[in-house]
Amino acid sequence: MSTSRPAFTFMQILEGIEGVFVILLCYLTFFLKDLRSRWGMSKLEAAQSFPVDEIVPNPKSAFTHGVIIQAPASDVWPWIAQIGQGKGGFYSYEALENISGLNIYNSDRVLSEFQHPKVDDMVAFGPEQAYPIVYCEPGRGMAIENWLDLDINDTFDPKQSSPSNILHLTWLWYIEEIDEKSSRFISRNRVTYTSSAKTNFIFKVLLEPIVFAMDRKMCLGIKKRAERLTNSRIRLVA
Repeated sequence: MSTSRPAFTFMQILEGIEGVFVILLCYLTFFLKDLRSRWGMSKLEAAQSFPVDEIVPNPKSAFTHGVIIQAPASDVWPWIAQIGQGKGGFYSYEALENISGLNIYNSDRVLSEFQHPKVDDMVAFGPEQAYPIVYCEPGRGMAIENWLDLDINDTFDPKQSSPSNILHLTWLWYIEEIDEKSSRFISRNRVTYTSSAKTNFIFKVLLEPIVFAMDRKMCLGIKKRAERLTNSRIRLVA
């Protein structure tokens, strides 16, 4: 169970300032939006099919971010397995997340109690936000799905109700094995929603820089932790 902490550390504050700078830079370079949507990936790589793509087949907004990690897939997976508020966190800008009261804290350790996620388990994004896992392949990847009623900003079951203003998304965290010493972590988000001038502005203009900055930091956070885990194993063997 996650607990509140009295203050941000100096490093968290510095990283938060970095995050704000990245967000502002993205607003100033709106013309690079398409390139940001496939950060770390070629156009061909980002266009390929991935697990759970069929859940949101025609997204109105999407990104596929990737980062090469000098670590085997087995050292990347533990960080994906424990993703979530109250677990390992999201390895992004804690200060920016917690200004909003999300109470998310990133772990630098592999947490054994959260290493066995399964379909229908919930991944929390805050004290009152949690979404179900719809795909889980241990050692390879995990994905969540969310249906949101935008008028009341709350989740709903599409089998029981049909709000007029909705958002539907999937978020996949996936590992591609390059060889026995390296891999690539991929974060893929696909969103569709009830289209209007307001929702198009929110999701395509207002939120895009924020989402990019936070997700890029998550990719780099997983890379740092996985490589450190691999290096610690190498030192133990040596």
